[in-house]
Amino acid sequence: MPDVKPIIEAKEVNIAELLSNKFFEIPIYQRPFSWSEDNFQDFIEDISDALESGEISYFIGTILLRELEDGITYEIVDGQQRLTTMIILLAVFRDYLNDDRILQNWLVQGGDEYAGIPERERIYVWEDLQKIFRDYVYTFGGTKNLVNDIESGKLGRIDKDSPLYHLYEAIKTFTTFVSGMSKEDAKKFLNYLFKRVYVVRIITNNESSAFRLFNVLNTRGLPLTAADVLKSLNMSEIEKEKRKDYFNKWRDLEEDLGREKLEDLISYIRTIYAEEKAKKGLVDEFRELFKDKKVELEEGVKFFETVFEYGQIYAEKVINGNIVNTSGIRRARYQTLMDIMNRFLPFSDWVPPLLLFYKNFRDDEALYEFAFNLERKVFIEWCADFTATERFTSSANLIRLIKHSKKPEEVIENMFEFSGDIKWGRKRRKIDYYNKEKLKEIILSKIDDSQFYLLKGGKMARYALLRLDMELQEENFPGYTNLDTITVEHILPRSPKSEWLEIFSNEEIENIVNKLGNLTLLNRRRNSRASNYDFKTKKERYFDVKRSPFSITAMLNDCDKWDLKAFEKRHRTLKDLTLEIYIPEKLT
Repeated sequence: MPDVKPIIEAKEVNIAELLSNKFFEIPIYQRPFSWSEDNFQDFIEDISDALESGEISYFIGTILLRELEDGITYEIVDGQQRLTTMIILLAVFRDYLNDDRILQNWLVQGGDEYAGIPERERIYVWEDLQKIFRDYVYTFGGTKNLVNDIESGKLGRIDKDSPLYHLYEAIKTFTTFVSGMSKEDAKKFLNYLFKRVYVVRIITNNESSAFRLFNVLNTRGLPLTAADVLKSLNMSEIEKEKRKDYFNKWRDLEEDLGREKLEDLISYIRTIYAEEKAKKGLVDEFRELFKDKKVELEEGVKFFETVFEYGQIYAEKVINGNIVNTSGIRRARYQTLMDIMNRFLPFSDWVPPLLLFYKNFRDDEALYEFAFNLERKVFIEWCADFTATERFTSSANLIRLIKHSKKPEEVIENMFEFSGDIKWGRKRRKIDYYNKEKLKEIILSKIDDSQFYLLKGGKMARYALLRLDMELQEENFPGYTNLDTITVEHILPRSPKSEWLEIFSNEEIENIVNKLGNLTLLNRRRNSRASNYDFKTKKERYFDVKRSPFSITAMLNDCDKWDLKAFEKRHRTLKDLTLEIYIPEKLT
């Protein structure tokens, strides 16, 4: 019997059409819910910015579905993170608007008792989240309850890498965003979301066809990147006899950086020239730049020369962290700073201003000063919970300052003051960097938090500890480049046993276990059994303070025991050092 040819339908649909009278299932082979705070911020900020900048429509990607036998249920083959995030966003809006009718029907379609149709959830999610979604996402008022139940500890300790924690991050991110809206603005946003936000919906009725399509969309080989497309488009603008030379230089750059970092570099260059958030794909964004007569970027030779120049700076000054014509101490500190910013900051908005600064001034001494001031600015904005769009706006303003300055000293002197004009979008927050009390309040809101270890999905704790360790190191320390594994460890364990319970009360454990003063660094993977040793044994066998590459861990050598007094002393020392780094006597 011949194989039945699969039916494949591809159509651009808005969110209303995507969800109308359809139900979705996430198959067991799909990876768990894994988007994090930055993904959620980008998701909602990008839609909001499209709305506010007057975009007629906004495209959020492709959803690949396999139609099941009942004709109204679809298995999500690709796009489950986006579709689940959309459902969570609608639930947050439902609870904010106190709307248990219209929005709730998009989340749970009502049943019909007479027709024998049961009430049904829009997406049947991963098995480990099904009850949580039923209780908190699909239940009216549930999103507020989830935040309260997690923060009060009712749901127990939540691993920051778990799907439940990512759900919590999504609800917190969306709640913060939505609560800043008026009810009318919220309804305007929802109207845009349902009518003007689009996906390309691909439906097949055949499992083999679904997997083939998935492999085409997510090829395991070397898919064409925006950088590949831009290379080809611009190569066609160059005389044939010169193409080989440019091709070889491009290939060398790609080998030096790697394909992913080359793609990042192209994106950074776009930011430098456009000075605003991307509204389209990278290739279309460059086409717009090539048409803009005010932008000194042309197709062909000019494009390649620009990429090669910035590529050399990116490799030398950012990735490798090399500076010259300065002292050995400064070289080591700069290299270490670039290492921890590259590896442990979960965003890279800071890179374009640094690239432009060096390109315009070619001064390594000035680059050192600029980089450390830039890191202060970036960390304070992170502590202030700047959204992805706010971080981008801050970066774009700094790019404008660099372009308008004739000397590097002008940039360094004014980088904490310059705001510039915001071309479009909502009014962004600004920080008064000369108000030391306000800066202290912002920094301590994170550094002194009793759940510091968990903030920003655990990323902030590791970054801050490394940055503090850098200040504590001797002048000739080798840095962290050769340390592949760097983990954050609790001195008082998270689940203490035996001797620990004789030293600390339950209330003290709850208050200090995740605070900065109780955390240190290891250069090997955690050993869950060893983490519960008593302090003396941990210090000798686990922390290995005498040979630790981390000064922040070697500090423990002076502690004979770990009790409340020792914790408070260490916490105060690290807190004061943080304030010293980020609120110096002079900002420049």
